[in-house]
Amino acid sequence: MFYEHLNNEKKLMEVTDLSFIIKILSSTRFPLEREKDTQVAIEKKFTEAGIIFNREHKLDLVNIPDFFIDGTAIEVKIKGNAKQIYRQCERYCKFDDVKNLILVTNRSMGFPKEINDKPCYFINLGKAWL
Repeated sequence: MFYEHLNNEKKLMEVTDLSFIIKILSSTRFPLEREKDTQVAIEKKFTEAGIIFNREHKLDLVNIPDFFIDGTAIEVKIKGNAKQIYRQCERYCKFDDVKNLILVTNRSMGFPKEINDKPCYFINLGKAWL
């Protein structure tokens, strides 16, 4: 959290540091067998860290990232085709509400640093187990 000065008044604003989210996701040993178990464990870790987030945030009726934090869409994928995973992330990045995207996966795959001019981050869950 930080204070923003507006008209010489202090107003408390909730802000979540993207690097803090990435550190939590990349350094924690999350379960890798079932996607729902991974999501529950991430939710628990975010709650413990005091991160305010939305679960299953509806961008529209079809596009629903697993987590949404201050304009950052977070998608968890344990299994799946790399091309399909990319297409899903690409759809999310078409929305104005999405400012950044984090893909959290144990899949070995290439992933761009930007999609639709939105910064993207790739978290390989397997690395925390090494």
